Amino acid sequence: MDNRERANMLDCSAGGHGVAQNQGADPTVDRAHSDKEGILGWCRRKAVDYFVSPLLKSSHPPWYDARGVSVGLAVGFAVPVGAQVAVLGVLRTVLRFNFVSAVAFSFVSNPFNMIPLYYGYYLLGSWVIGKHPHMDFCLFQKLMSPIVESGYFWEALGSFLELSREILTAWFVAAAILATVSSVLGYVITHRIQMARAKRRIGKLEERYERILQEFDEKN
Repeated sequence: MDNRERANMLDCSAGGHGVAQNQGADPTVDRAHSDKEGILGWCRRKAVDYFVSPLLKSSHPPWYDARGVSVGLAVGFAVPVGAQVAVLGVLRTVLRFNFVSAVAFSFVSNPFNMIPLYYGYYLLGSWVIGKHPHMDFCLFQKLMSPIVESGYFWEALGSFLELSREILTAWFVAAAILATVSSVLGYVITHRIQMARAKRRIGKLEERYERILQEFDEKN
């Protein structure tokens, strides 16, 4: 454990007990519940817009869409937050895939979920390599704060690489596992869904073609 981790552990232990004690009745419970439903509705709409709509509106072959989801998930889990789109842009020059879907699914890791997600990386990676994790979430959050508060990607990357070897090793191990598993599952599931949609479209076109032929024969 380096000096920064020790200092943050002391701060965390000193401030980690400040739990609010006020548990009285809140007169704005109904209003808070309504706001929560509004937030959930907004999140649901955004999820449909960014993840579902590009696939539903796609006229590409199933493998093209499936590869986009697969690449997006792999980059999202394996590349540090902030660099996903740039990496996808480079990959797009050598691979063919649905770029819109890839960008959408790459945001499975984002600034809003980065700290809890990366703490999960730390726990998973530590378990895989056989090392007991010595940091709790509070300490990990303090270590990640310079990265989250960085104004530029290269500044955030520099802060990320300054983390201890233990954290980085666990991170890369977990990232490789999650990227591989999610990429394979993303491809298989998306390909099946898009194949089913393609078959339905073909069936509708065949029905329409037969109906046109029947109308033509009746007129003649």
